[in-house]
Amino acid sequence: MGPGKEGTRAGVYGQSVGRRLSFSLGRYATVFQAEIYAVLACAHEIQFQGRPEKHVSIRSDSQVALKTLQAVRTSQLVQQCQLALNDISTRHAVGLYWVSGHNGVQANEIADELTGGSALKFCGPEPALGVSMQDIRRRIRRWFTSTGYGGEVLVIPKDRPKN
Repeated sequence: MGPGKEGTRAGVYGQSVGRRLSFSLGRYATVFQAEIYAVLACAHEIQFQGRPEKHVSIRSDSQVALKTLQAVRTSQLVQQCQLALNDISTRHAVGLYWVSGHNGVQANEIADELTGGSALKFCGPEPALGVSMQDIRRRIRRWFTSTGYGGEVLVIPKDRPKN
């Protein structure tokens, strides 16, 4: 998963069925969003295939994504993924597992390769998955640094004020 010239991409490899999926998520999606989107895509594939297996496994090389999926209060994308996982858990015992990235795990290597194709381009309005406050702060800091802005210090609040 990761950003390239055309933006961030996600790849999914369904080992038991040999299914390969690749998604372009646009210029503003973060690697974290791509990791969550990949798990969401797996959940949707399992749901729509109607597979008879009692146990299904979803593996990711992102510990942060897997831990975030256990959180209570989080982003809309993560909540959507949690709902999809809950939906498939009514028919399957779902296991989410971490695998070490770039360590020779064949299915993970195939999923990573799916994120590198140059033929895949995002088509649609941006941002596709929303923009995180962290990303906005990072882009503003980068802009300040690149322009040599020397004026007042800009304070970007970490949390939105509650009304």
